[in-house]
Amino acid sequence: MKRILTLFIMAALVFITEAATIKNAGKVVPVIRLTKNLELDGKLEESCYKITPVTDFTQKEPEEGKTASEKTCVWVSYDDKNIYISAKLFDSNPSEIDASLARRDSWIDSDWFFIYLDPYHDKKTGYYFAVNPGGSIMDGILFNDSWDDSSWDGIWEAKTKISEKGWNVEIKIPFSQLRFNASEKMSWGINFQRKIKRKNEQSYFVMVPKRESGFVSHFAILEGINGVKPSQRFELLPYMVQKAQYLRHDSDDPFYKSNQYGASLGLDMKFGIGSNLNVDATINPDFGQVEVDPAVLNLTAFETFFDEKRPFFIEGNNIFYFGYGGSNNNWGFNFGAPELFYSRRIGRHPQGSIDDDDDDDDDVYVNMPDETRILGAAKLTGKLNESWSVGAVSAVTERTYADVFPENGNTYQAEAEPFTHYGVLRTQKEFSEGRQGLGMMFTSVNRDLRDSTLRENLADQAYTFGLDGWTFLDEEKTWVITGLAAGSYTSGSKEYLQSLQERPYRYMQKPEMEFMKYDKNRTSLAGVYTRFMLNKQKGNFYLNSAVGAVTPGFENNDLGFQWNANKINGHFVMGYRWYETDGLFRKKSLYLANFRSYDFDGHIINNGSMLLSLFQFENYYSIDFNFSYNFETYNTWLTRGGPMPKNPDEYWIDLSAASDNRKSFIAELRWSKGEDMIGSNYWGFGLELSWQPSTQVHISLEPSFDKKFEQRQWVTSIEDLTATHTNGNRYVFGVLDQDMISADIRVNWTFTPALSLQLFLQPFFAVGKYSNFKEMSSPGAWDTYVYGGDGGSTVNYDAENEQYNIDPDNGGAAEIFTFDNPDFNYKSLRGNLVLRWEVDPGSVFYFVWTHDKSNFDDPGQLRFGRDFGNLWREESDNIFLVKFSYWFNMAF
Repeated sequence: MKRILTLFIMAALVFITEAATIKNAGKVVPVIRLTKNLELDGKLEESCYKITPVTDFTQKEPEEGKTASEKTCVWVSYDDKNIYISAKLFDSNPSEIDASLARRDSWIDSDWFFIYLDPYHDKKTGYYFAVNPGGSIMDGILFNDSWDDSSWDGIWEAKTKISEKGWNVEIKIPFSQLRFNASEKMSWGINFQRKIKRKNEQSYFVMVPKRESGFVSHFAILEGINGVKPSQRFELLPYMVQKAQYLRHDSDDPFYKSNQYGASLGLDMKFGIGSNLNVDATINPDFGQVEVDPAVLNLTAFETFFDEKRPFFIEGNNIFYFGYGGSNNNWGFNFGAPELFYSRRIGRHPQGSIDDDDDDDDDVYVNMPDETRILGAAKLTGKLNESWSVGAVSAVTERTYADVFPENGNTYQAEAEPFTHYGVLRTQKEFSEGRQGLGMMFTSVNRDLRDSTLRENLADQAYTFGLDGWTFLDEEKTWVITGLAAGSYTSGSKEYLQSLQERPYRYMQKPEMEFMKYDKNRTSLAGVYTRFMLNKQKGNFYLNSAVGAVTPGFENNDLGFQWNANKINGHFVMGYRWYETDGLFRKKSLYLANFRSYDFDGHIINNGSMLLSLFQFENYYSIDFNFSYNFETYNTWLTRGGPMPKNPDEYWIDLSAASDNRKSFIAELRWSKGEDMIGSNYWGFGLELSWQPSTQVHISLEPSFDKKFEQRQWVTSIEDLTATHTNGNRYVFGVLDQDMISADIRVNWTFTPALSLQLFLQPFFAVGKYSNFKEMSSPGAWDTYVYGGDGGSTVNYDAENEQYNIDPDNGGAAEIFTFDNPDFNYKSLRGNLVLRWEVDPGSVFYFVWTHDKSNFDDPGQLRFGRDFGNLWREESDNIFLVKFSYWFNMAF
């Protein structure tokens, strides 16, 4: 750690700033005040197009700094309600223009025209709008100067037309869709980009060199928008959903028919507060996902992270990012900024368990809701002025009950989720034209816990509060320090606090835990999370370093997503990036990194070095090669809270190669291999094939195979006071031989930019065979004692009950114990078919079919033909859903 801190300080004091000049900085784009309506048809025949356009575009790819190979003319105009951007994109070979179609916000490689707007002119945030020759569109927001987020969906229109000289585009964006500080005379930031697929050419009106940093801060100035009085935004989006479920079920289940068909109505609202702030509110929202989560195999003690896909939450979620501002890059190395707000916690599957004390028979039917219904939610996002942003979320979920039908027929209700309020407040203020920034974030979860079982499993109050910010160290904004500090407080019953102390990222019951000992009488837990990072933003030479710490008591999992506690971390990255072609490579990069982590009792828990490299050839093929070596460390989670064993030295190699992405057929190959010093090993390969047989159809296939041979795979722990060498418990592991086969299959058929059909299929096979069961023999090492192999113990398999019987000392004082056969053969097939029709701008009709089946036959044995047959014959779950939402624009 001392070495990392020394390098961190030296980097800040010694390295010389590399300055770069942005070609064509300081440009001004004139805007035309329209006196007549502009007909959106892509023809560009109105009189306003006789005014001189802006044309000066510069290449960034493939030959940085050269004039664009094809001429582009752009006009900007406006009226009282809208801003218009029109472009004539000349092409010397119009027959080669790529006008492929895609569903909205679905990126495809084709020709494109981008518009970037910074209405606040804060040189930090903005919007982007993109149109391709076929009329497909994308949009999103810009933030942190160079980052973007496609989750924002504005209501705007575009028309295109291909001619014998190239193609034209006309775009109309209502002022009501943009946030800005309204005044009599306004100056905005603006930029344009053109992409020509066949040439792999990207040209910009203001081109930011690759050695430079930032994007929005370099925009041209849009002058002349005068006298605009934006209408107050008020939008209504009522929706209707009809669902039909045909699920695997017990024929005697009394609840199945009542859940098979369901309809719901709801309403989303958007309204503006002035021209700066936006409020989203919802009543009885539909928070179901149109897309399914992929199948995964998780044999660890940690939760799987899934991305948010619900529109209410993903729009504007960038405002709630914490700990990343100012820096254009972030490296984690087992330690990043905390995820204080993970919106999938709101409306999650009920967390209560049903304990039927009156009936010990297995014939108990439970009608458990799939999610907790959200009674109402509201979200405020926007900027108070050019330098101050704000975001807030408030949501209330109802007290949720499960219907229980025991064998005696006396149906009753059991509470599965309490009445809960979730709150988030986020603000950020910039100073000195963005050279410094300071932000605050507060989250709260407040539950009304009346049920005794829920009191043992949930916190009644959970809070986090954090400060984050950044400061540039030089005039050129080459060096920046980003920092954060967050605290948490969680309270609940003694039983809940015991389980909280035993969570995998904490395991405070470990015997080595001295800094903060396990306490059965706790009713609250508090902790702190800090991190400071130095980043070099510009130039060929690259540097990034960080130090951070999170105390054992930090807890943010009630409304966030947590993977770290009890850790002190540091890393150092140095690299060099070549942007000029050398006759063989168009570009290449090389990075070297070192990282290390300790727990608060001084044990080294992460320690390694990495080499990362990228090479792109002149023909646009590319190769990535990464190598990492992890040195011996302590493992904090392998024994699930028992004594800490050691991880031996291990290495990992990752190699991938990709073909030219301009072609109709694209291939990418991935190969990985890893091995440790006690015989565990892993290897895998994957192939991504992408084929575009026509401008309307895109097909991709991503098969993969992974092979794992793990010497110490967790099985169970057994209390045994005779196991004095491991503090009265036996920690049982096995050798796991695991095979995993999967494939992601996607077919996208776009009939028009407003009508599309998408198919997703994922067959998934994971088979594991356990052998050579063993127990930890000495804490603080990686030694194990193999049952039946080291003498003095026996292991027998009871095939009838599918259990292993272990006598750890072969008739001695220790008791014989058993555990179930852990072999597995998990097979699943998940599918999703989505027909999307945008009837009018903002009004969308969906038809969705979701298919899901799984099978567990023949554990521990992989025979693909047999296993696929078992899966294919398995009963399936099928859900059909029709959803229609209509957009009412009631701006006034």
